[in-house]
Amino acid sequence: MEQETIRRTWYSLYVLDRLLALQLGRPIAIHEDEYYVNLPSELEGNSGLFNGEPNQLSSIDYFISVINFSKILGQVISGLYRPSQVAIEPEKMLLSTTTLDEKLMNWKLSLPRHLRFDLGHTFEKSTIFKRQVRLSVQPLKILAKHI
Repeated sequence: MEQETIRRTWYSLYVLDRLLALQLGRPIAIHEDEYYVNLPSELEGNSGLFNGEPNQLSSIDYFISVINFSKILGQVISGLYRPSQVAIEPEKMLLSTTTLDEKLMNWKLSLPRHLRFDLGHTFEKSTIFKRQVRLSVQPLKILAKHI
């Protein structure tokens, strides 16, 4: 279990590195070829529940998807937004952009169903989701009465 905590902490820092590089316009600090850490385990430390409901996948799927997205994000930052990009020929830039776009599309298509909003899966079964909808709609109904 301690090893799993270390993995999750490492990848939390990894994701943070990519986000900070993107937001601040700085180079990434953690390079893929400079470390080897297994992805967090989908089994260790999970109850097998997602949002407290049985028959749903665990929330670690979200974290692993964010990690995989962050890997692509690192390639975008390093490949397209590096200082030496001025010297890249337009054909190579187009090829690089096309390759990164394919990686993003493959990432999206490989997302677990419960993380895909474009598939129209039903959140309506979730009691938490229903409660959040009610809480967000109620103030609008009250406001509409006063207009």
